[in-house]
Amino acid sequence: MDKFRLKKSVVYRKEEDGALIYDNETGNMLPLNETAAAMCELLFVDFKSGEECVEEIGKRWRVKDEERVKRDMERFVVGMNKLKFVEPAD
Repeated sequence: MDKFRLKKSVVYRKEEDGALIYDNETGNMLPLNETAAAMCELLFVDFKSGEECVEEIGKRWRVKDEERVKRDMERFVVGMNKLKFVEPAD
């Protein structure tokens, strides 16, 4: 999986029940539930590997099906990229 990071114009704010991201350039805003917020932090803030993220998400939510976690994580990354909240990490 390619590495991405939040664009410099994107503000990430942790909330009690997830997170909120806002792009200062476009004005786009997106609320994230707890799972999406965890994926965002692990992948785009902490720059954890895909394997580390799958393991952490599986532990937090007690998910045994790693393939499902991988698919969900890949869909999340694709969605964040389509919405232009992320950019390739150097």
